[in-house]
Amino acid sequence: MKRKPLFRINDKIPIIPILLLILLIGIAPFITAFGDSFFHDYYGERSFAGLENFRFILGDTAFTYSLNITVIWALLNVVLSLFFGFLLALKLVGSGEGSKKRDMLHHFLLIPWGIPVYIAIPLWRAFLHGNGGESVITRLTGLQINLMTDPLSGFLGALMVSLWLSIPLSAFVFAGHMRKVSRQVIEAARIDGAGMGEIAIHIYIPEIRESLLAMGVLNFIKAFKEFTLVFMMTAGGPPLISGITERHIVGATTTLGVFLYEVFLQTNDWGINAAYALIMAGLVIFIMLIWIFIKRRASVRFFLFISALLLLPGGNPVLWSFAGAYLLFGIAGGVIDKKAGRVRIKIHIGFGWLTLVHLIYTIIEIAIHGFLTGFHPGILIPILTLLFRSAERRRTKPFQSIPEYRWKGLGFRKFIPVRGVGGGANLVSISFIGISLIILYMLIWMSLSRISACYMDSLLPGMATMDNFRRIFVEESILKYFLNTFIVAGVTAIFLPFIIFPGAVRLSKWGKKRTLTFLGFIQIIGIAGGMHTLIPLYSLFRNLGLINTYIPLILIYLYHSIPFALFILTAYLESLPASFRDLAKLEGMGDLTYGFKILLPLSLPPLITAVMTAFIAGWNGFQAPLLFLNDEALYTISLKLYSYVGNLGSGSPVWNTFAAVSVVNTLFIGFLFIRFKKPMGYSPVSEVEE
Repeated sequence: MKRKPLFRINDKIPIIPILLLILLIGIAPFITAFGDSFFHDYYGERSFAGLENFRFILGDTAFTYSLNITVIWALLNVVLSLFFGFLLALKLVGSGEGSKKRDMLHHFLLIPWGIPVYIAIPLWRAFLHGNGGESVITRLTGLQINLMTDPLSGFLGALMVSLWLSIPLSAFVFAGHMRKVSRQVIEAARIDGAGMGEIAIHIYIPEIRESLLAMGVLNFIKAFKEFTLVFMMTAGGPPLISGITERHIVGATTTLGVFLYEVFLQTNDWGINAAYALIMAGLVIFIMLIWIFIKRRASVRFFLFISALLLLPGGNPVLWSFAGAYLLFGIAGGVIDKKAGRVRIKIHIGFGWLTLVHLIYTIIEIAIHGFLTGFHPGILIPILTLLFRSAERRRTKPFQSIPEYRWKGLGFRKFIPVRGVGGGANLVSISFIGISLIILYMLIWMSLSRISACYMDSLLPGMATMDNFRRIFVEESILKYFLNTFIVAGVTAIFLPFIIFPGAVRLSKWGKKRTLTFLGFIQIIGIAGGMHTLIPLYSLFRNLGLINTYIPLILIYLYHSIPFALFILTAYLESLPASFRDLAKLEGMGDLTYGFKILLPLSLPPLITAVMTAFIAGWNGFQAPLLFLNDEALYTISLKLYSYVGNLGSGSPVWNTFAAVSVVNTLFIGFLFIRFKKPMGYSPVSEVEE
């Protein structure tokens, strides 16, 4: 009996365009960076360097400092976005179905998604920094926040903007999972005297812990790769005294993405750029692997070995001793892994004490030498290992300890004195709505102002005018840049269906397991991208003579649109009744005819959704145009808007022109969403069934 092949040739043909795009945009940058990192390359003159480029980087203290800043930036983003997102989710599910308060909060949570980042970030900069520290914040509170001279203000200001942008997604994901909790359980707890705090801690959190882990890892990776926000907000931040090195000056927000971009602009040796990009890509992949091992319930011994490995670089004998101790605990844990009793308990207790000593040592080093020099990211893995082990020991199904029908009479509030959660949720929601209103009003205020100012000294502009809108069309020729952007986004949207529809039809026949494996693969490749992959892509497209063209942008946006588009389209096709295909066979339809005459019309709603998502992503892109477009005549609207206000160090920002163009841009995106909202929700399946 012949064995059925895993994939036949005709199975692969429809997904070949997808695979080629993944290979070119997703995988080729890693291969290119790996090959170039072993050479010196001065304007095309190559010479073999071996490991010299990597030794150069390991000896660059600025890189280590930037790594420390990136780690603490990502950690704070994760902790605070999960915390505030959870509180906002409580308001979304706690206000009752159809509640006006819930609906209002829901609409305001959509504002950070509706405003492109290249508009939102300058608005936040105007809100916090204003003109040299004189801003709306000063008007409201009397505080002067100077993002250019105060490192703490620069870091916290950028962090606040990052949270405003990332919290809505966490809130929506958590709220979606919290709504799955049985309302009988919630009502029984309330009858027993439980408040919002008790319900949140002892019912909702156990229910959404998997979502907490997933969102935590995704937020960490996103913050770890962050470039656009810190670049436009603070351009690396105010310089730190301890961050002044022989080669670079590290600022309060010089994350790895910003640092890599600065190296790209300043370094003539392309091999150095490739080595930096490769190391950062390796760090992102390492984080993703840690997540995968946690999801697969890897043993504590694995994380002990990883802890030991991370402490080896740097040449610190004390850290080496900690590495040796973690290694011994890992070996001892493996020897007695199958044994029970006091010996294994003592090993785990000893590991906990070792981690505590390591943490105390890190705190002392930071107190003596400062954060940049004293902090070592290797402390994070042991701490996460302890948290992971603790979660495994307490891993029980929700409501297992207290059955669903035994809430009454247990004295719920007596045993769980949790307070302040409800008040915290109210405060966070009011603050989010208030800040969002101010940001929107600032945009309108500046667009009507006759002078180029971002300092709002009155409720209405003193010299209000509509002339700014006339000027951007007549003098600034803004329609040319809208047209450039429309070409990039439009071509992306047009080509997307031709790539994903045949592939989705074929994937829907592969079976659920293989389809999910393929979709997971391309999703992971997409998450791993960032400035560290765009720079190797720049080298690749430069060799092809495609710099200052729209081809790289279109290919990049197509690549990033594929995972979402394939996911929704494949899921939709799998949901169609099998009787459709059977009827088509009775009519004598072949696969090609059935695909284009039956499946394509039925798939219009998810296709339109995918196309609109790709169009908006192409319209709102900033990093790729910044890197690949140098000719102003080719600028997309994101680059043109950036040219008006620049980053924090740019001089003479034209705020009223920036605001007027931003209003037109936002209205256009809003019009597209409203225009295609009905087709995206329409499904012809019911009509076909009738």
